[in-house]
Amino acid sequence: MLQATRAAATFYRQQLQSRPNGWAVQNLRERGIGQNVLNGATGWWLGYAPDTWSGLVDHLRREGFDDQSMLSAGLARATSSGYLVDRFRGRIMFLAEDRQLNPVGFVGRAPGGLLKYLNSPSTDIYTKATTLVGVGAQQDRLREGAVPVLVEGVMDALAVSRLSDHWAGVSACGTAISPEQAIMLRHASRVDWVVVAFDGDSAGVNGAARSLEVLADVFGVVLAADLPPGQDPSSLFAASPERLHDALSHTRPLAQVAIDVELSRWERVLDHLSGQVNAVRAVAPLVAQLPSGRVAAEVARLARRVGLEEQVVSREVVAAVGSRRQSRATRRRSARRFDGVEVGADPSGVSRTP
Repeated sequence: MLQATRAAATFYRQQLQSRPNGWAVQNLRERGIGQNVLNGATGWWLGYAPDTWSGLVDHLRREGFDDQSMLSAGLARATSSGYLVDRFRGRIMFLAEDRQLNPVGFVGRAPGGLLKYLNSPSTDIYTKATTLVGVGAQQDRLREGAVPVLVEGVMDALAVSRLSDHWAGVSACGTAISPEQAIMLRHASRVDWVVVAFDGDSAGVNGAARSLEVLADVFGVVLAADLPPGQDPSSLFAASPERLHDALSHTRPLAQVAIDVELSRWERVLDHLSGQVNAVRAVAPLVAQLPSGRVAAEVARLARRVGLEEQVVSREVVAAVGSRRQSRATRRRSARRFDGVEVGADPSGVSRTP
């Protein structure tokens, strides 16, 4: 299956490079993707699945792969009449890699009118929750200290990486971040912090808030970039690289985002004491995750928001700190080892902070 996937990757890349005037290349160029990325000079792998029924199937058969290998690797599917056809057709292709950075699957982006993104199906070598897009292409940059920027879409990851060597865009292909993905990203990163730059819509904001617990178990600092409503990193970059640069340069703790999301759920009951107290207790563990220099200001903001005395809010936060420190330390000890290697270990001994 791994061999068939690698062979498919070679085929898809050749198809992209042999169509310099095709819609895929034009679409990438319109989004600011230069020729050095298209030809692979930057390390990014890009490909194109031709809009034919069996272009890849026919190619892999000529390469000596049998039908079962293609089916097992998720590269093809059988029709009701028994014919084998390509799973991906007419799409820009991106590689999904596992924790050993093996190419184990693909993400295909459609031009429009179709399902925007199509992932490989779950196989013995690929599951979405244990893969990332963009880590392998930027492993040298991450080892040199680039800040990992976790995004939703693969085009977003590419846009972030086009800004400068300071950032490395990595896509989880959605807003659901698994512990395996968080550990994989931390293992590849020299720095102990991460920026979450999900889409500027309700799904993106809520997804970012949900990712806090998982990311905080392996990263010392978890930050969030506030994107304008209706925008994502790719669209910001296409409009103006400076706008995306500003969004990534002015971040805030992701815990603040999570606090706002949680408080919005209590909005309807903040007119009476029990609702106010329960809302504070719900967000107190999140306030406890903020950097120490930000806690006092957040306590004051929270007190004003819910209508309680600062002393009451502060007492709940202090109570949350002790229990959270103990449980988080336990989780981080279990999460910090990755295949027997200390996650984030820096052989230079240099500690870098945001």
